[in-house]
Amino acid sequence: MHTLVIGSRVHADKQGINFFSFDEHTGALQHLSGFGGVEYPNFQCFDREKRILYTVSETETDGHVYAYRVSPALTCEKLFCVPSQGDSPCHLALEPTGKGLAVANYADGVFTFLGFGRPDFIETFPGKGKHPNRQQSSHIHSSLWLEAGKSLLVADLGLDRIIWYTDSFTRKHYITVPAGTGPRHLALSLDQGTLFVASELSNEVLVIQLGPEPSVVQTISTLPADFLGENTVADIHLSSDQRFLYCSNRGHNSIAMYALDLSTSSLTLLGHCMVEQEPRNFCISPSDSFVLVGNAGSNSVTVHVIDQITGLLSSAMHRIELIEPVCLTFFD
Repeated sequence: MHTLVIGSRVHADKQGINFFSFDEHTGALQHLSGFGGVEYPNFQCFDREKRILYTVSETETDGHVYAYRVSPALTCEKLFCVPSQGDSPCHLALEPTGKGLAVANYADGVFTFLGFGRPDFIETFPGKGKHPNRQQSSHIHSSLWLEAGKSLLVADLGLDRIIWYTDSFTRKHYITVPAGTGPRHLALSLDQGTLFVASELSNEVLVIQLGPEPSVVQTISTLPADFLGENTVADIHLSSDQRFLYCSNRGHNSIAMYALDLSTSSLTLLGHCMVEQEPRNFCISPSDSFVLVGNAGSNSVTVHVIDQITGLLSSAMHRIELIEPVCLTFFD
């Protein structure tokens, strides 16, 4: 059995963070415990060795980051609550050695590093992008650590670029993506040479070859050619064996499925698994056997089997109801 943590976009008086057991053999979920006290706990990450859960509180102004120690019985003790130094924090990523948290403040485009035993770091970015409504300013959306914490990639949806910090934030350079793309979430190959970008505004996955001069080597749609409706891309994940990549569509309400050719770092669209409304976030089970989807617009979580040969997802084999699930992460 594994423990799955699901964060829900609810007010502090509701149980916004819930623990479930997950059976890797059957795909079944069972509720174990949960707690409230956090306004809009929209994203979580963990220090599994120390059994600490970190969550953002995505309020429109004056966002916060909370930390809780999780007991073996899944009771939670609050360790701290600190300002995120920005508005609408929507993502956080623990530095691989546990020395701090990278926090994405979406609304005002503030990137924050909250250091544990090392200095904090805060930066904002002037400018605007191509999209008339969504890119009037910087909107930091997520981050991803590289090289065991020596460098960090930060996705700026508002300015169509990825900031690459090195040497403890003393240096940075920019990976620019096509105008109007809107980079949201990131996935990385195991050799850390290829970056996959979920592009919220253009409904595409970008494949970027990292190195001294990073470049976009492939752009591939997340949608069927005949789909003409409104859509925004949300989450992206690579299977641990690196054979398949998945990306969620809100509007088409599907998981786009791709085969990955590691020799060329190229993607081939396999098709779409139709899910429920607004699949904002999803995760792959530790054994690569299932994809679990948080359908925020349907107040549900659905479980889909991964075909181990083709990478295709089944229709939902299990379903639970939960208010606006927006972050699914395995704790163990």
